[in-house]
Amino acid sequence: MKSIIITGATSGIGYECAIQMAKIAPHEQIILTCRNLDSGHDTIRRIKQMTGHNHLVCMPLDLTSLQSIRDFKTAFANLESKGISALINNAGIQNIGKTQYTKDGYEITFGVNHVAPLYLTLLLLPFLEKNGSIVFTASGVHDPKQKTPISIPIFQNAKSLAYPTENGDTDKINGERRYSTSKLCNILTVYKLHEMLLETNIRINAFDPGMVPGTGLARTYPSFMQFLWKNIFPILVLLKPNVNTAKNSGKRLANLAFSEKYRSARGKYFEGEKVISSSDDSYNKSYQEELWNSSLELLNMKQEDIPMLLQNAGT
Repeated sequence: MKSIIITGATSGIGYECAIQMAKIAPHEQIILTCRNLDSGHDTIRRIKQMTGHNHLVCMPLDLTSLQSIRDFKTAFANLESKGISALINNAGIQNIGKTQYTKDGYEITFGVNHVAPLYLTLLLLPFLEKNGSIVFTASGVHDPKQKTPISIPIFQNAKSLAYPTENGDTDKINGERRYSTSKLCNILTVYKLHEMLLETNIRINAFDPGMVPGTGLARTYPSFMQFLWKNIFPILVLLKPNVNTAKNSGKRLANLAFSEKYRSARGKYFEGEKVISSSDDSYNKSYQEELWNSSLELLNMKQEDIPMLLQNAGT
């Protein structure tokens, strides 16, 4: 039995993705990663009741800890079924409060949104099956041309993003920029990994779920903004393009990762169900290379380690 791994699956888009995946992949083992096992097991019970899927598993994973990611890889390697048909890097955070750090000392938005999913993906590459799929949940906020209300990204190397210095901006502006920049990094990573996976049967894509009011993404916002996010902004689903419900975006994410319809999509940026161009910066080869090399340095990995990870990928 092959496995589908979904991060951030206990709420929001990830939860809806897991429900849809349980419907379209009845014979796959669906692994929901979670920091809180009680929450994970409760999520599994609810999805099983709704779908009747009998192969749902919860496994511990804390994306603020590189050790936890290594432990997850080891635990997965010890499973009886360890081939991966889809890896969905969906979990993400946005922090507009005071700067916080991961357990490894990285700024938390960059650490959770970029470093962790990259590391998880690299460690799991040897387990990706033929025709396997990798998806990174990105965001339209990475593109200044989309004119979102979020501060636009400013690309820097991984070390500068992981260890930011004081710049005089407010916590809100810094938090927004760190989020949009982390999403740019997701897309730069997808394009770089796509090039590396060309000789395999593995496909990798980026997914913009659109603005999805009501999810936990705004948990660090002031109380009034949280109220608007949960109770008022959902009305925008009826009024503006690319504003979606979690159910709609989660369904699209699952389909992109697993549906036969998207089996030929490789190295693309999806806005919902359609392929669009990402930002100008995302196609910058020097940015892709700089982020790749500096990220490997953060992870204490070397370029020569990567061919070993790719050796059995997609077989």
